[in-house]
Amino acid sequence: MPENAQQAIQELFHNTVTNARLLYDFDLVDSSVNQKLWSTEHNYKQLLLLDIRQFQVSPSPTDTQSYGSTIIPAPMLDITKYCSYLNLYIDGFFMNAMSTLDTLAHEIYVLYETTRVPRSIYIDTVKQMLLDVHPLSALAALLDNELNRSWFIEFKPFRHCTTHESLIRHNDIIYRFDPVVRHYKLSRRIKLPDNPQIRPHTYNRNRVATEYLPSTFNRMRRLVTEVYRNALRDIRAHGNVLPVPIP
Repeated sequence: MPENAQQAIQELFHNTVTNARLLYDFDLVDSSVNQKLWSTEHNYKQLLLLDIRQFQVSPSPTDTQSYGSTIIPAPMLDITKYCSYLNLYIDGFFMNAMSTLDTLAHEIYVLYETTRVPRSIYIDTVKQMLLDVHPLSALAALLDNELNRSWFIEFKPFRHCTTHESLIRHNDIIYRFDPVVRHYKLSRRIKLPDNPQIRPHTYNRNRVATEYLPSTFNRMRRLVTEVYRNALRDIRAHGNVLPVPIP
C-alpha cells in the first residue's frame, strides 16, 4: 500500500520539532488543508445534486398555462432561488479550492526554512520562495511545473472573480416547462465564462459547470497529494530534519 505522505509528515513533525509555536502553526494549517479540500468537494457534489425541479412552486387556481384547447394549472418556478443556490455552490467551490492551495502554501512555509516570511502567502508565493531558497528541492520542481499548466492558469481567474461577484445571472438560465411530465427543464446546461475577468463574458469554451468543477477538483486533489509526497522526499533527503534546512 502506498505511504500516506501527509500522515508521515505529521508524525515526523511531532516526533522531531519541539518549538511549541511551530507545532501549533503546523497543526492549524495541516488540518485546515483537509477541511478546505473537503469543502471544495462538498460544494461541487451539491451542485451535481441541484435540480431545477426542486424549485417548482405548487400552482394556485389562477396560475394556468394553455396547451391547445386544454387549460391546466401550471407550477411556478422560483428562478431567483435556483440561481442563488447555483451561485452558492459555484462560489463556494472556487473560493475553497484556491484557499486549499493557499493554506497548503502556509504549511510549506512551516516545513521549509526560509530567509523571510511575507505578510501575504499564496501558492505562487511559496513556489517562488522554494525556487529562490531551495532551488534543488523536489517540491520546487513540482510546483514550478504544475502551476504553469493550462488547467491552473485557466482556474486562477475564477477564484479572484468569485471573491467579488457571482458568475451566474438569471438570464444565463434557459429553461422551459414540459407539459407532459409537468416539470421545468433546463434547455441549456449551466456554463461558466471563458475568462470571468473579461466582460462581457464569452462562452466559446463551452465550459459546463457540472463538468468543469469535478474535473478541476480531481486535478487539485492530485496536486495536493503530490505536494506532500515531494515534501516528504525533501525531508528524508535532509535526514528527517524539520523544518527542512536552507542548503
